Amino acid sequence: MVPTKTLRDLSFFEELSDSMIERLAAAAELKSYPAGSFLNQRKREAHTFYILLEGEISLEVESVTGQTVHLETIVPGSAMGFSSLIEMPSKSYLSDARAITPVKILRFRSDALIQLFYQDFELGYLMMKKIAWIAKMRLVYRTYPVEKP
Repeated sequence: MVPTKTLRDLSFFEELSDSMIERLAAAAELKSYPAGSFLNQRKREAHTFYILLEGEISLEVESVTGQTVHLETIVPGSAMGFSSLIEMPSKSYLSDARAITPVKILRFRSDALIQLFYQDFELGYLMMKKIAWIAKMRLVYRTYPVEKP
């Protein structure tokens, strides 16, 4: 459990009611990781959703040549671990999440969140709506054509 103020201060949760925030705060935990730690790794079972509070995280994949490719830097207030919330027979992360600096995060077990979503469909809708918007923005950022000089 974390203080409700921790969630209320994050724009990710801005559309949620106080009662929704209270239920989410009860399911959340605060965790810290040192620089270089992997919070999740590509192709590993996805069971955790995160919101970064402090520090920076690099989302990375391995290219076909075996090189590590940086996709995005996650900054405070940003979310990751969306794969853990998509109901599929087998859920796995799509990228590595490596702490660039020491980080402090809010961590949610996906099974606890999914249970909350089934108990309160409006909460589930609002959370997944926010996740869908973030996923779209990440795709736009990654696929936006670069102008040639």
